[in-house]
Amino acid sequence: MLVRHPRRPTAGLRLVALALLVLVLSACGARAASLPAAGPSSGPSSDPGAAIDVGALLQDTSAKDGQVVRVTGNFLADPGSAQLCDVLMESYPPQCGGGVRLTGEVPADALALLDTTKEPDLKKMWWGYVTVTGTFRASGANGQPVIELSEISLVEG
Repeated sequence: MLVRHPRRPTAGLRLVALALLVLVLSACGARAASLPAAGPSSGPSSDPGAAIDVGALLQDTSAKDGQVVRVTGNFLADPGSAQLCDVLMESYPPQCGGGVRLTGEVPADALALLDTTKEPDLKKMWWGYVTVTGTFRASGANGQPVIELSEISLVEG
């Protein structure tokens, strides 16, 4: 009777497996080593912290001037402008009551998630409740508060 023993890996196969393991472990170590160490910083923080609403931002504009902020509010845009509203009036399409102008590009995929006018005789507009992150300027264009948009996301709910 012929008895077969289970195959054992050859020395070459063991070397390949070991080389792959070393490669994976060294990649993980390199990634961890490249992360910045946590510690005190000398400049203003680029972490805006928790989101605040538009009204809270507008209460003390000088304290946030030049800072990166995260703000939640009613977004309203047309093809030429965008703003984060303190109050969104319930007309159709809605209208903005006070707020902060947004500058910069609003990504098309973000606009696709928002409510929009569909009627051909109405001006194209988008609106929804969002959180934006960007640099706040207390006195931007036309002397009005502005957020230089870097990120926008729809608030679910």
